[in-house]
Amino acid sequence: MHRIKAVAAFGLVTLGFAAASAFADAIPPSPDESGLVRNPPAWSNAAPVAPVAPAPAAGNTVDDFFARYDTNHDGVVSWQEAQQDPDLAAAFTSADANNDGVLTRAEFQDAAMIAYKERRSAGG
Repeated sequence: MHRIKAVAAFGLVTLGFAAASAFADAIPPSPDESGLVRNPPAWSNAAPVAPVAPAPAAGNTVDDFFARYDTNHDGVVSWQEAQQDPDLAAAFTSADANNDGVLTRAEFQDAAMIAYKERRSAGG
């Protein structure tokens, strides 16, 4: 009876080590007190995972907004076209980098960022 218990205990210990070994590959290492992971695992069977940014909702890209504001479809947003949005109108002068009175697509994107930052700083 004692021998059966010893064999059973040995089997459980062996299974425990096997399970621990299996979980060692599944549980990522913890960072140390400086925040760095100094013992990265050598996972050879795991393919690298690229971060996936959520796709913008249809109609909510910078190009979509630019097309909405460029009402005469001349490839730029004029001061008059910008007046349909108070935030864009307020950011227009700051974003018009070459002071030509129109916003190119790149300048329009800058104006959107300026308006966004202004809105956030105002608590909106």
